[in-house]
Amino acid sequence: MAGRECYHCKQWVDAGAAHDCWTTTESTLTQDLSEDLQDARRQPYERHLADTRTRLEHLLAPVYPHVPIDLRPSPLHDGFRGHARFSVTEAAGDLTVTGADPLGGRDSWESTRWILPTFGQRLAQTVVGRISRDYSRFPIGGFDLRLGYGTQRAHVVLAVDRMEPGSLGGWAEGLLQEAPAVSGVSVPSQGLTAGDPLVRHHLLGREILSHPLAFFQTNYWLTEPLLRHIASVVSQESPRSVLDLYCGVGVHSLLAGDDSTSTTGVDSDPNAIALARRNAEAAGRVATYERASVEEFLARGSHPHCDAAIVNPPRSGCRAGVVEGIAKLTPHSICLVCCSAEAHVRDLQAFQELGYKATAHTAFDMFPFSRFVENVTMLFPQ
Repeated sequence: MAGRECYHCKQWVDAGAAHDCWTTTESTLTQDLSEDLQDARRQPYERHLADTRTRLEHLLAPVYPHVPIDLRPSPLHDGFRGHARFSVTEAAGDLTVTGADPLGGRDSWESTRWILPTFGQRLAQTVVGRISRDYSRFPIGGFDLRLGYGTQRAHVVLAVDRMEPGSLGGWAEGLLQEAPAVSGVSVPSQGLTAGDPLVRHHLLGREILSHPLAFFQTNYWLTEPLLRHIASVVSQESPRSVLDLYCGVGVHSLLAGDDSTSTTGVDSDPNAIALARRNAEAAGRVATYERASVEEFLARGSHPHCDAAIVNPPRSGCRAGVVEGIAKLTPHSICLVCCSAEAHVRDLQAFQELGYKATAHTAFDMFPFSRFVENVTMLFPQ
């Protein structure tokens, strides 16, 4: 009879039959989390939060000394990352798979898997097992695991040398059969995709699509609270029109306002713009998205007034001329978002000099144990 042997539990699985044994159970995956080990992570994290708060207060004091700071910590009890990268190397016939630990640096994948929620750890184990088993025929150099928020599914991106002659198509299809929680597999060096080419998220009651090779928020537990907060503070002003700059896949503006709110989004990433249009169509929102740099878009001038602007630049912050271009549009409110506190405060000061004032500052610790923290500040004309 056609079928295969599950390499986890060695049970024979008939062709087409569902099978999800996970011999490595949740209790096994987390059994190393002794009280001492939990303390070993908890204590550094408490120090990290204290240091982060002190740094934010120091940075904000010269600009807004009386604006309260609401720092929201990340849960760590079941991982925190929605994206993890693992490398595979071979030496003298032995394979080594490593990942990145925010506390310990580069280490074995078993030691770094804790950054993922439990279902992500299970998927990582499945991929590692399959790579180890088939490496002599399919030398895979590493993989990214992109988790879908609210779906318990993931997309796997494989790193394969461009000079590798063999196609990974059959291997990818086999992974999809072996692990139903893997929704899709991409091999960028071979231009190959098996299964769903996109990552699907369920956030705040909507399905949001993102591209496996493009940026999307990485904290598995804080992404939805972050999006909820931005949607709430922007929607408080009941905007009829929203300008979403550095919009990505459009998630912020699509969740703000209501179905009658019109959106204009701008981003330079073609994949992000294409998915922003699909996300808006699926949500039934009136939206226009343009692929352009924000500087180019604003420099053209003659843009219509917008009630609210959502500005989410990269870690470097807004480039020269962007803050001035936004202020010329005279939005009634500006939601400024950035994961670099230093760049965020610099842009806050620039908006202040142009007549906008902050009322509250909320920071989400999306990247535990790092210097980066997602800052959200609402600005209003003075």
